[in-house]
Amino acid sequence: MQKEALDLIVSIISASVFVLLLMIAVFSLFRIYLKRKNTLLQEKQRMAVQFEQTLLQSKLEIQEQTFADISREIHDNIGQVLSLARINLNTLNVPADNNKINLVDELMEKAITDLRNLSHSLDSDMIRNKGWLEPTQRLLRDLEKTGKYTARLIISENPPTLGHDRPIILFRMIQEVINNIIKHAGANSIDLHVSKDKEHLTIIIKDNGKGFSKEKSSAGAGLRNLENRARMIAADLHIDSEIGAGTTITISVKLEPNE
Repeated sequence: MQKEALDLIVSIISASVFVLLLMIAVFSLFRIYLKRKNTLLQEKQRMAVQFEQTLLQSKLEIQEQTFADISREIHDNIGQVLSLARINLNTLNVPADNNKINLVDELMEKAITDLRNLSHSLDSDMIRNKGWLEPTQRLLRDLEKTGKYTARLIISENPPTLGHDRPIILFRMIQEVINNIIKHAGANSIDLHVSKDKEHLTIIIKDNGKGFSKEKSSAGAGLRNLENRARMIAADLHIDSEIGAGTTITISVKLEPNE
C-alpha cells in the first residue's frame, strides 16, 4: 500500500515537473517568437526608412542636376547673349535718344545681374564651396531690391557650414519658405534669425503675412517638400501660424561633432 502511494506521489511529481518544463519551454518559445517578431518589425521599419531616404536622395540628386543644367544654360548662353546685346547697344553710331539708350542699358545690366544671381542660387557646387549662408544673404538682398519687402538677417553667432550635402538641402528649405511667403503670405516683412548652441543650428523665419489655420489647411506641396527635406538632414521642423498673425517656421539641425 505504501509502495502504491509512493508510486502515485512520484507519478504526480513527475507529471508536475513535466508540465512545468513544458510551460517553461512554451514560454521560452513564445518569448523567442516575440523577440524575432519585434526584430523583423524593426528591420522592416528600418528598411522602410532607408528606402524613403534613398528615394528622397535620388529626387534631390535629380533636382540638383536639373538646377545645375539650368545654371550652366543661364551662365553660358542667356547671360552671354544679353552681354553681347548690351555691347552692341553701346556701340551704336546712329542718332538716338540717349536717355532711352541709357534706360535700356540699365535694364539690361539689371537683367544680367539678376540672371547671374539666379545662376548662383541654382549652382549646387557653389553652395557646397561657400556654404548656405552666402546664398541666403543674396536671396534676402534680392528681395529687398524689389521694394516690396523688408528682409532682415539676424545672426547671433557665426554658423557652421554643415559639410557637403546638408548646406544644399538647408538652403533649398530656406528658398522654399521664402517662395511660400511670396506666393501665399501677403507679407511685406521677413525676418530670418540664425543661432547656434553646442548641439543645434536653429533658423527661424518669420513673416507678417496673413497666416493660416493648420487645422483647416491641408499640407500643400511646399510644406511637404519642407518636411521631406527636413527628414533628409535629420532636422526638426516646427510651423507656427495664426490667421492674421503671420507665420513662424523653425528649422533645427542637429550638429555633428566639431561643427
